[in-house]
Parts: sequence; C-alpha cells; structure tokens
Amino acid sequence: MEALRSLYRQADDRVRGLSRLSYALLIGFVSAVGVFAVRLLLPGSGSFGPVAMGVAMAIVYYAFDPNNEN
Repeated sequence: MEALRSLYRQADDRVRGLSRLSYALLIGFVSAVGVFAVRLLLPGSGSFGPVAMGVAMAIVYYAFDPNNEN
C-alpha cells in the first residue's frame, strides 16, 4: 500500500510541476480519452463528443489555472 501511495505522490508532483499549457493539454487529452472509452460502451456512433469535451476541458483548465498557488 505504501508503494502505491508513493507512486501516486510522485505522479502528482510531476503533474503539478507542468506548465499551465501542458497541464491544460494533459487534462483535455485525458478527458477526451475517458469520454471516448465510455462512448465505446454505449450504443450509437460519433466522435464529436469526446473531441468537444477534450477541447472544452483544456480551455477551462487553461483559463482558470487550478495549479496557481497565489
């Protein structure tokens, strides 16, 4: 359990150290992949949803900069 906690802290520190743009792009990519994975499980087609979610999340995270410690 301690190894898993250490791995999480290491990944968290690395992600928090990213620049504003890099962090926003990472979040956008992760959310697009997540929505795409869920979309595969549901009936229907279309890839606009994951792309739109990824772009929207990247814009929101870039605009509000949640890693800003000021």
